[in-house]
Amino acid sequence: MDSTNISFLKRNSPVRVTLYGVLFWFLLFIFVPVKVKYSLSFFPVLYIVLNYLFFIIGINSIKTTNQERLISYSVNIPVLKKIMYVVIFIALTGVSLKVFDRFYLRGSSFSNSMSENRELLGSTGPSIISIISAITNPFSFVPLFIYYYIKLKNKKLFIVCLALFFSASIEFVVLGSRSGLFLLLVLFGVYLFYFKKIKLNYKRVISISLFVFFLGIYSINLFVERTKDFAKTDKKAIKHILTNANYNFTIEPTKETKDAILNSSNKTYVATRLGLINFVQYYTHGMYEFGYLYNNYIGGHHYGAYTFSVFAKFSNILFKTNIDLEAGKKSFPRKGIYTTFYGPIYADFGWFSLVFVFLMGIFQKLIYNKVLLGRFQYTPLLFYFLIINFFIPVINFINGAQGIYALTAFTIFAFIYTLLSGNIIISRKDNKTKYFRILKNRPHEENYR
Repeated sequence: MDSTNISFLKRNSPVRVTLYGVLFWFLLFIFVPVKVKYSLSFFPVLYIVLNYLFFIIGINSIKTTNQERLISYSVNIPVLKKIMYVVIFIALTGVSLKVFDRFYLRGSSFSNSMSENRELLGSTGPSIISIISAITNPFSFVPLFIYYYIKLKNKKLFIVCLALFFSASIEFVVLGSRSGLFLLLVLFGVYLFYFKKIKLNYKRVISISLFVFFLGIYSINLFVERTKDFAKTDKKAIKHILTNANYNFTIEPTKETKDAILNSSNKTYVATRLGLINFVQYYTHGMYEFGYLYNNYIGGHHYGAYTFSVFAKFSNILFKTNIDLEAGKKSFPRKGIYTTFYGPIYADFGWFSLVFVFLMGIFQKLIYNKVLLGRFQYTPLLFYFLIINFFIPVINFINGAQGIYALTAFTIFAFIYTLLSGNIIISRKDNKTKYFRILKNRPHEENYR
């Protein structure tokens, strides 16, 4: 029986997830006490609305696969098991190179502050090792997916797959990247729901709620610790977050909320209230920052070199090209903030982004249809696109949280599976085709599920 969860895919189509993301943004903004300091003007709003519209038109321009054609492909399970070990090797190589690059070549350390680690990594610049590790390390997300897909029962292998999946958290903790940790947990949650590892009931809802609560406490404490690098004390760090944090430029807590947090001596209350307000600012400020970016944009556009900078880095290192990697960063009037999905896209394409998002919608629908048909190798890529879609009002998860590396790894994985599990044609002559298969089944193994 195929492990494709059709009901999950239909409930969470690219269009639906996109609209869920918009609804969630509005609910947060309406029900949490924050006030806008920099209002959106007409043209930024028009830009965002038209880009959403063209994206959805792109998705709907391709017809969804017919019900009777669903799951028309079979998966070669014995070969898939072998491919899993190939992917584990690639992922382990990526993790090893990442640790070597970050902690040995570039001097990061758990004993350094988060600011010091960021400064070290920013000052040393990319190398061929860092590029290779960045591309291979996201393969660590794939073994757990395969493990769940083929329903293995091997505790040791499961621990290896789980450890690989969460290995990226080491770097995110060292750098204090909350967006990276958040992305990791969201992808893990998608895996669990897709493979029905979680079935919601009263007890589980309470457990998940408690987990989210304590995760929020940890997240805000992480932010406070990062702020203490220059604020020195908890009190000063909290006050800075409430009044001077970067996103207070466009959206900030109400005066009553700030006073209630600063005047409380209850640490749990402070962390909870601060965490909630901070999360909403963190989540909603990008929309208003995009408005500021649009109205104060600096310089020309970069035609993909900013959003897809990894390919520019790769070209500069291997082919000695001279693509200016800093030009995109200099185009933004403000640093260290989110500008929704559309900020980096605007920096690259301006109003030609309408063409880009239309084509992205078409591509997503093609991937979605492939997964509906049972082409499981495209499922991790689809999952990542769904995450991108949900968080369009917040952040560009292609450009942010090393997303382009994850997209590249998931695309390569789909190619690897197709190559290693398929028949490679050598020649065609007299209506006869000669081919060979790289990974072959043993005689006693079943060929297909």
